[in-house]
Amino acid sequence: MHPLQRDWHKLRLLHQRWLNEHDRVTGTAGDINLQRLRLLAPAVAVINGLLCFVFGMRLLLADLHATVQVWQVQLLLAHLVMGGVMVALAAGAQHWRHASRRWFGRWLPTVAMGLSLGFSVLLACIDQLVTPSIAPFLLGCMMTALAFHQRPTVSGLLYGASAIAFFVFMGQAQDQAEALLSNRINGVAGCVMGWTLSVMLWRKFTLLTLQQAELEKANNDLQIKQRELERLTRVDGLTGLLNRLTFVELTRGELARARRQGTATTLLVLDLDHFKRINDSWGHPAGDAVLRHVAALCMGTVRSTDLVGRLGGEEFIVLLPATTPEAGRKLAEKLRQRLEQSPVRVQDQLIQVTASIGLSGAGPQDKTADFDSLYQAADQALYLAKHQGRNRVV
Repeated sequence: MHPLQRDWHKLRLLHQRWLNEHDRVTGTAGDINLQRLRLLAPAVAVINGLLCFVFGMRLLLADLHATVQVWQVQLLLAHLVMGGVMVALAAGAQHWRHASRRWFGRWLPTVAMGLSLGFSVLLACIDQLVTPSIAPFLLGCMMTALAFHQRPTVSGLLYGASAIAFFVFMGQAQDQAEALLSNRINGVAGCVMGWTLSVMLWRKFTLLTLQQAELEKANNDLQIKQRELERLTRVDGLTGLLNRLTFVELTRGELARARRQGTATTLLVLDLDHFKRINDSWGHPAGDAVLRHVAALCMGTVRSTDLVGRLGGEEFIVLLPATTPEAGRKLAEKLRQRLEQSPVRVQDQLIQVTASIGLSGAGPQDKTADFDSLYQAADQALYLAKHQGRNRVV
């Protein structure tokens, strides 16, 4: 590829990338432009009102030359009209403050930008009655670029139209050839500078907005990963049940509340019978499937207020708050029967699962019960259940 063709191709890719980036921030720019218009338009209207008051008082009180008098009358009328337009723009921006993504909300700041440039042309032409200065137009070009975020194509059209209007109307307002030529050159240069400033600010706004969006996305992803890590530190990775550390922590809180409220608490320790045979006969994946099945069955049997955890291996633990040992025994028996009656299907084969359950409890008047004592008692009951033939509640 020829170097010129390669450079042209790179420019086309850069232009396309910029267009895509501009599309991504146009909505945000519309929101900001409407917000700025709601603030700036009333302020400009107040300034117009003060200038109308000053010019009006001078017309009433001062003895002015005819040319100066015409100049001040024209300025008074221009600022009066401009103030009324700014009030209307402020009202429109307030009314459409929640519609920035619709066409009228999106284009209202563009209309305000065009009107501001138009009034700058008008004020510069009126000033030609007393001075060849075009300061109002140059100031308007700069301030308009600073006030609103506009895409380069839109701002280019606005500044281009302003340059043409300034060139034409200045010829009607200034009859001195040298001053007219100077004003036209300076006016066109002011439009170019204003448009350049607008493009630079738009590009900076685009980059900052996209970087902020990327940072927010990265922050959200980090928070999601952090929550996931916190969840993984609290639950068992295979079964989704509470891990031992979290279960013990929550159980101690429940027992402290039970002592304050004077309620009974029951603890179940469940151990699968002959689980090693399952791993040896069908493999560890089948054993994992059995463990997940038992976890789901436990969660489906107990109440939502009960705690279910995995102690490790094939051993599970269940805390039943506000439950007497007798009520806990009935639930444990129900759980044992459901396990016995629901074999696990693995590779078109049914694996029979049973469990031995040890139970211990603390009564309403027991103020000394803690997790360690309940767990030790339940573990001893589990040992008895295993010794007495398994698949039973003790």
